[in-house]
This record gives sequence, structure tokens and C-alpha cells, in this order.
Amino acid sequence: MAAKRYGPQDGQPATKMTEYHQSKDELAGLPVTVTEKIPVTNTPNIFSYKSYVFAKNPALVARFIKATKADVGGVGGHVVAADEVKSIIAKYVLDNNSYRGEPIFTSLIVTHTGDDCAVTGIMAESVDMTVVDELMWDALQEGATKAAELGLYGPGQDLVADAFTGNLRGAGPATVVLPFPVRKDNPSQTVLVSFADKTEPMAFNHYATGAYMLPRFNTGLIIASSKMKRGYLFEIVDLDTKAQAVEAGAHPRDQRALDTKMEELAKGLQEKVITLRTPEDIYDIEGLTRSSRFVIARIWSRNEKGERDQLGYVCSAERLHNIKTKKGFTYGGKDDPVLMAFAQGDWPAPGEITSPWATAPMVAGDCRGSHNLHILPMPLNSQTSYWSGPILSAVTLSCNIHTGRIGAISDQFALGTPWDEVRRTASKLAIQFRHAHGVKQPATLHEDELEYQEGWKERRNRLEKQFVLQPPLTFGNGNGHQGDLGKKPVGARPGGRPEEID
Repeated sequence: MAAKRYGPQDGQPATKMTEYHQSKDELAGLPVTVTEKIPVTNTPNIFSYKSYVFAKNPALVARFIKATKADVGGVGGHVVAADEVKSIIAKYVLDNNSYRGEPIFTSLIVTHTGDDCAVTGIMAESVDMTVVDELMWDALQEGATKAAELGLYGPGQDLVADAFTGNLRGAGPATVVLPFPVRKDNPSQTVLVSFADKTEPMAFNHYATGAYMLPRFNTGLIIASSKMKRGYLFEIVDLDTKAQAVEAGAHPRDQRALDTKMEELAKGLQEKVITLRTPEDIYDIEGLTRSSRFVIARIWSRNEKGERDQLGYVCSAERLHNIKTKKGFTYGGKDDPVLMAFAQGDWPAPGEITSPWATAPMVAGDCRGSHNLHILPMPLNSQTSYWSGPILSAVTLSCNIHTGRIGAISDQFALGTPWDEVRRTASKLAIQFRHAHGVKQPATLHEDELEYQEGWKERRNRLEKQFVLQPPLTFGNGNGHQGDLGKKPVGARPGGRPEEID
């Protein structure tokens, strides 16, 4: 095994916890302004590397914020991540948070949404992103080992690649990176981070086609004086490589041909992308993103000429169609996406970004990854919903881009807010919908999209062999096929003509 490129080198000890400032201690020694707090969310602890947090003259450097999420084993029922698993992941990252003598993450948090664990942190441009991916992979592997020790369900289930191969793309975990702007005058940048469990990347199209396109969700598109008034550039990715393989000539029932063609598509490590603009192409954007195949992966602001300016929205628009494992290709994964977006200034406000979820829309996923159901916006670090999802969390991070510090966190779906009413509405709709339809569509997905479909494939193949070809059953002048009736059609007159119906 090759030597790790991150962490203490040449026998140096692990990074000590005393090197970190923790947000849980930030009020130590200060006057207490409230005697008791009402819990509205499980706010994550912020770990910040001290030499950066308290730097007197912070360097004006380019920084990135990165979020990585995976299901490495959940408490029975896929409902929640174990605290011990999250702590093991956090410890591994904090102990090995070093690259060439400098910290990888200057500030970070460890959270969960449903039973998916996530690490979100800020890093400098000097850090090699493949090194960060390697650290994330190994940290999640540590979490999976602990999950197996605890007897949790599906330990390491999202770590589908056989081994780390240089980056996390195609390895299973969902990950996104967003570069911060470099500016001298204002170190503040608000970042919205959203995690989803038991659903697919297409679900996040509700974010993009709402807050970034429609004034009913974002009045800033009409009244703001910022770059927002020019609209945005949308990069839309075609995620369905199985459909691409079929369109390239592979027969949809020939798995070997599909795998071969999909492997060809994967080798280039290229995306099939189209760039559209708002407001000019709004109908085309709405038309494409109505299906699971096309996902808005990135959104850019527009400069004075209407051309691409700054990246401010990125979604983990990647389905598990191109991942080569011991069992071949994994097809149909819902992939539990991650979203990162700038808020305020030239971008929608946090409440505008999340507002499309107030309508309790339906998304693909839920129990067994094989249903359509109303998404449930929940506080961060909460359990999944009725059945096992789909669930959504969203937090805003107030970041100092000069020091690389996450200063404070706000939970956008906290308890005691109007989102309580949305949760009640979504819950009522979900209960009625699931029980009214059961296994029938539209409650369940099309058979090609069923995530756990081996049982259905077996049943379908068995029944397929029992089908026979025969002329259609008809009635009329006595010349039609009578099937197995062996007698005149019911209600026929002696002359063979059907009785007239009043």
C-alpha cells in the first residue's frame, strides 16, 4: 500500500485536540445572556484550527469549501447514524488533518442526515484535492469498521468501489466543492449546504428551478440590483448512462452489451452537459429537468455581457451507473445527493433557496429506494421520516474567507418555525399516498428505476415464460376467436348478433 500523503509525516504524532478551537466552548468566560435555551436543532460542533482562527494578518488566499457524505452503516431501519460512528470519523479527520505541514481543513463540522454521515470543511488552494479525497475515503472506511463492530445495518454500503483510486468520483460517496471568492473588503460569505437521504440528485432540481428561476420563490430576480437581475447560467448533466448506452446501440435487455457500452462511457471521465440561460431558456430548462435523467449540476452568475461569471451552486449530480465493482455496474442508485450554494449578495437568500420545499413536492427514493414520496424537510442531525425517507436538511454557514473559519451555523429547517407546518402537511400526504397506492405506480417507480429490483427481476422472468401468443378475444359474427368459452358469447341472440344495449 502506498504511503499516505496526508497526516503527520516521519513518525510525527497525530494533531492534538488542543490545536483546535471548538465552538462548544466559545461562550466560556463570557456573561450568560439566557438562562435556558429551547432546543430547536442538534447544532454541530465546529472544529477550527487555532493558528488560522486567531491569525492577526490572515493571508488573502483562495479557499474552497467541500462537503462529503456517505452511508457507512445506519441504526436499524435506516433511521439515524450512530454517534459513535460520527465521532470515529471526526477523530480520524482531526488526527490526520495535515498536508505538507499545513492543516488540510482550517475549519470543519461532522453531521448526519438520516443515516448518512457528512464532513464539511474549508481548505486552502494549496491543498491537493485528491489528498483530501483520500482522507475522506479513509475516514469513512474507519466509520464503516466501527459500524460493523456495532452491528449496524449496511456497514460501508456507500463505499462501493473496491479501493480508493485517486478521487471520490465514482467511488460511492457524494461530494461537492465550491471555490470561495477572493476579495479584500468583505471576508463574510454565507454558504448553504443541503443533504438529502433516500432520494436522487433530481430532487435538487426543485432548488434550482425555484429560487434561481421563478420570482414567486425569489423576488430578488425582479427587484434586486445585484448580478441576480441578469439571471444565471445553468449546467445540466445527463446522468442516465444506461439510456445513453441504449441510444448508442446496446439492447436494453442485453446486460453484457449495456455494461460494455457503459464502461466505454465511463473511461473518458466526461459528462454529457448542456448549458442553458435564464430567463431566455426557462422553458427548455423546465422541460429537461422534469425527469430523473437530467440534473442541474452547477449554476453560474452572469457578467455585464451575460456570460459566465462566478460559480455559486454545485450539486453532486452523479448517479452510480458508471461504478465498476466486483459485481459489475451498479445501476439505479439514488445516491443521496449533496448541494452547496452561496447565499445573499448576488445569490438568493437562504429562505428563498429553501422555499420550493414548502410545497411538499414528491421525489423518487423512500423505503427500498423504489417509491415516489413527499420529501420531509427536517432539522440537521434528525432521524428519517415515516417509512425511511425521503429526508432533507439544510444549514447555512457564516464563513470568514480570510481566516478560513466557519463562524456560526443556522439550521434552515429548525423546529419552532413554519417548517413545522410543512412537515405536518408532508406527513399527511405521504401516509395517504403510500397506503392508497401500495406497490402500484405512481407510488412505486418504473421497474427500470427500482433500486432493490433483483426480486422483481426474478418474478418478472418467471412470469414472462408463462405468457403465450394468441389472437385477441373478440365477439361478433361468430368468426371471432372465442377463447376457452366453448359457447356463444354471453348475451348473444340466436342469430349470432349481440343484443342491443339501451
